[in-house]
Amino acid sequence: MAYTPPFTRTPAIDNLCMEIAELVGTLGPASPLSTSPQLHRELRIRTIHSSLMIEGNVLSEDAVTAIIDGKRVLGPSREIREVENAHRAYEIMDQLDPYSITDLLRAHGVMMDGIIEDAGRLRNANAGVFDGDRLIHAGTPAAYVPEVMAELFDWMRHTDLHPLLVSCVFHYKFEFIHPFTDGNGRTGRLWHALLLARWRPVLRWLPIETVIRDRQREYYATLAHSNAVGTCEDFVAFMLTVIRQALMPYAKPSAQTVADSREEQALSLFSGSPTATVADLADLLGCSRRTAERVVADLRASGRLRREGSARAGRWRVTDAD
Repeated sequence: MAYTPPFTRTPAIDNLCMEIAELVGTLGPASPLSTSPQLHRELRIRTIHSSLMIEGNVLSEDAVTAIIDGKRVLGPSREIREVENAHRAYEIMDQLDPYSITDLLRAHGVMMDGIIEDAGRLRNANAGVFDGDRLIHAGTPAAYVPEVMAELFDWMRHTDLHPLLVSCVFHYKFEFIHPFTDGNGRTGRLWHALLLARWRPVLRWLPIETVIRDRQREYYATLAHSNAVGTCEDFVAFMLTVIRQALMPYAKPSAQTVADSREEQALSLFSGSPTATVADLADLLGCSRRTAERVVADLRASGRLRREGSARAGRWRVTDAD
């Protein structure tokens, strides 16, 4: 029987998926997240800084920027190496197949090169996640890691779940298995971004790591809770809210979309309330009176709205004209 991760869809999760899909739909081919090299650079720097900061790297964002630019920086040699490695790992994203364990090992090898001896190899000893000296999660026993990783990747290749859900379930299971001696967190987050990018290429730049860093305590608490209850709905829902939050600054409706929405709301108002005023429309739209007047003027110019009777005592008539 094929492996299936411990996950059940819920109405809340489905609603989050629909919200995210709608937001992604506003990212047209000309959106800054799609086209701006400067924004891509800024987001990549923030992503690397945030992901490493989660792992305890104390270098500032300015220091990370300087390292990526090839400048000399004063700081712990390991932390400088972590930045250099992460930058190389994100730079090869386009070459990686998110459904290939071989490519996962390659990414981990780049990410942890010179930091751990077994970079790019699944661990051969037991490991866990510690809070100081306290073990808070024991990874899958080393002898079973190759098998469970193969099952996870096979599931990803064949599941009919929405790609958003696949990316979140993978993230949870990857951290639960803890397949590497070190570097699981940063590699898992990179792979989550890779899965999102396979669904929609523009999402390769989405700074989900920055949101996770800002909500780090909640991130770990939700992971721990999912581990405790043996199913990952809560973690998946949390990660979907992270993706939605990361999208919000960039997934803004175009000016034409806003204008079309305002016109439709105006037609709906005047169709149901022919004696409504421009002031009523401004209240409905949450805009200035002048903006509402422009909406009305455009509708009248297009023939979709007519005024019958006087300005003070007349009525609006909605027509079918385009």
